[in-house]
Formats: sequence, structure tokens, C-alpha cells
Amino acid sequence: MIGLYNKSKNILGLTLIEALVSVVIVGIGFISIFQMVNYSIRSIDVSGERTKSNFLVSMVAEDLMADKDQEYGGKKFYEHLLGTTNKGWRMGSCSSGTSSNSNYTNAPQNKMQKWDNRFSQKRIKCKGPNDIKALKIFDICHSSVSPGCNYVGANDSKYERQLYYNKRHFGRMEVNLNNGAKRKYIYFQIN
Repeated sequence: MIGLYNKSKNILGLTLIEALVSVVIVGIGFISIFQMVNYSIRSIDVSGERTKSNFLVSMVAEDLMADKDQEYGGKKFYEHLLGTTNKGWRMGSCSSGTSSNSNYTNAPQNKMQKWDNRFSQKRIKCKGPNDIKALKIFDICHSSVSPGCNYVGANDSKYERQLYYNKRHFGRMEVNLNNGAKRKYIYFQIN
């Protein structure tokens, strides 16, 4: 019994310094885990916004290709967008959108109002003045074949004359996210 008493006398508990060191090590681990969780939540948020913008950009391209021959006032839908002062549609940053009731009686203005609603803060987060959504329409042709285009090819090769025999119309949709840090472009041929 005396030997057991001597063994328990030599076993000491934790010192205050050992306890503090272990608490600091565990605390550093928890802080790093919380930072990783915070980073992953931000990454998921950015990824979700990019996915939504991809769907909305595709929607605009599909609207233009599907309704390209619809006419209003003697102009086709893409010609209406080509004839506007800014050559397309542009939504200022951080728009709150419009009401769901349409006040327009023509298809081009109804489509643009639809796009205003889709790209508003109701669906995509706005983080600054550089979050711009814009659609630009281009027409391309060869100078000797079809005059009157905004973009004219000057090369006189046979291939280029065949390529641009008629006017070609292209659209470029641009969406800037995260105050312009993330940009999404899609180019598509309308006709």
C-alpha cells in the first residue's frame, strides 16, 4: 500500500500554462474553420449569381432569335434594337425593376420591360455602380455588296464577299457582377 501511495503522489495535474496552450491551439483551429465556412458561403453566393446571370443572358439571346421576324412599325425586332440611339438595350446599375403590368402595346418595348424585370435587383444582387447589363446589336456586311452597315469589311476577297453577301446581325449580351469584377459576355448570331 505504501508503494501505491508513492505513485499517486508523483502524478500531478495540468498546470495553468499547459491548459492555456491547449485552449489557444483549439481556438486557432476553430477560427480557421469559421473562416473556411465564411469563404465557402461567399463562394456559393457568387456562384449562384453567376449561374442566374448565365440563365438570364441565354434568355435574352433566345428571345431575340425566337422573335427576330416579329415586326412593329415596319421594322423587325432586331432592327428596332439596332435603330435605337445606343444600338440595343441597356439597363443601368442597381435597378429595382418595373411593375409586372405592361403599359406598352408593342412587342419590342414589352420585351425590354421583361428584361428590365429579369435583370433587376429582384433576381440579381447589385454590389455597385459598375453592375451593368447591356445588349448591343451589330450589323456586318461587305462594302461592295450591301452598303449601309455600321461595320463594313474592306477586304475584297471572294470568301469575304460570300460571307457577307447579305447583312448579318449579331448580338452581344454583357452582364457585370460584383461591381464589375465578374463579367459575362455572350455573342450570338441573330439571322
